[in-house]
Amino acid sequence: MATAVDISHSLQCPICNNLFKDPVTTGCGHSFCQCCLDQMDDMSLYTGKRGEIPCNGCEENRPFKAVKSCLTCLLSYCEHHLKRHQSLEMHRFHKLVSPVERLEEKACSVHGRPLELYCKRDKRLICTLCLKNGEDVISVEKERKRREAEQQNTIEGLKSMINQRESKLQELQNIVTEEQAQIHREQREIKEVFAEVMDVVRRAEEELLTPLEDGRRCLEKEMAEKTQQIRKEILRYKEIIDQLNQKKKEEDDIVFLQSQSSVPAEFKHDCTVSIDTELKFGSMRNINSTTLASIRTLLENLCPFVDVILDADTAHPSLEVSQYGKTLRVKGNFPDNPGPHRQLDPVCGILGKLRITSGRAFWVVEVGVETSWELGVVRENANRRGKVSCNPKEGYWDIVLCGSNLYEALEDPPIQLHLSTKPLKVGVFVDYEDAFVSFYNMDNQSHIYTFTQCDFNETLRPYFNPYPKKDSILTIDHNFCQPK
Repeated sequence: MATAVDISHSLQCPICNNLFKDPVTTGCGHSFCQCCLDQMDDMSLYTGKRGEIPCNGCEENRPFKAVKSCLTCLLSYCEHHLKRHQSLEMHRFHKLVSPVERLEEKACSVHGRPLELYCKRDKRLICTLCLKNGEDVISVEKERKRREAEQQNTIEGLKSMINQRESKLQELQNIVTEEQAQIHREQREIKEVFAEVMDVVRRAEEELLTPLEDGRRCLEKEMAEKTQQIRKEILRYKEIIDQLNQKKKEEDDIVFLQSQSSVPAEFKHDCTVSIDTELKFGSMRNINSTTLASIRTLLENLCPFVDVILDADTAHPSLEVSQYGKTLRVKGNFPDNPGPHRQLDPVCGILGKLRITSGRAFWVVEVGVETSWELGVVRENANRRGKVSCNPKEGYWDIVLCGSNLYEALEDPPIQLHLSTKPLKVGVFVDYEDAFVSFYNMDNQSHIYTFTQCDFNETLRPYFNPYPKKDSILTIDHNFCQPK
């Protein structure tokens, strides 16, 4: 009994994909509808443009553009010859890909067969004829999947690194934005303060110059009056001289003696003339003192130095506070059993008496050449017993020197600080409203580090820790810590 065969695909026009209508066969063996050829430039189906892959099944002089390449046959096919290729059962599992140039590179250079296997030992592609007994080989497809998985892991790792860097970039941008906002606020405040300072100076200038100008006018008036008086006296004396000279010319002695008179009563040998030069310089000095006091007040509001006194009641028993609460010294080795303080961490340090609940405060600590110290601010009620983690989550905003040159900001986790010079004096600046704590090297006026977006929420106190090294000393700098 005969078996029905579907040949409809062979009766389809490759242009319209419908059954032939008035079919026409070209010289290369392709068939089309007559109307399709009339409506479409047949040459567009042929290859020839740069980068186009020719069909290996077409005539060599007029090949069609390939639509697929077979990595098993190592041939490229146009739509027409591809259908023939796919119609054969033996080609069912051949791998078809988009048209590929230089298919010969996909074949074994020794045997000319497709590279279908991957040798794991030699890490190279081989054909089935290259295979030797005992070689560990896998299919090309399996090796591709392995490498794709490996590449996907690499991609995921790179994406993770990109996310980390984008997050860090955003963090840096946020820091810069906050710092810029702080800079703008500082600039505005400085301009406002110095505008007031200039206004005070202008008013003081007027107050100082006004009496001087009044004195100058009085001096000129008195000078004019005295000059006029003296010139009148000079004219009078010249008239007397002329009269006396005329009398000297008298020839008759009797007449000369009878007319001779004594020197006029108004004639005086001494000439005492004085100018009142007394000015109120004492008042000027008072105005000058008042002006300087006003300027100093304005500048102190701009940079509020505070007087920090160490609170001996909060000190570890091995720390010694000076009489006036300005110097902290380690007086001995930390005991293993510090009595009632046995729960204290051996690096718990001491607090300052100053309590900060608003505004700004600035003080300077002389750390000297000590090789270990920690300082900053801490919440008044922060835990200081046991093994304390000094970081913002625990209410500590500190920087630390560990060893001889390892500086860190005690963030969570700590951030290593790279300082160009070793600070001998460290400035601490707190802005409660803007929620930041900044540290400065006062020796070269450089910025060390700033904690931003601080969650204060309660009273802050200065924090100091010379670390447990005998005779270590920290000093609150008297030159900077002036009362507000």
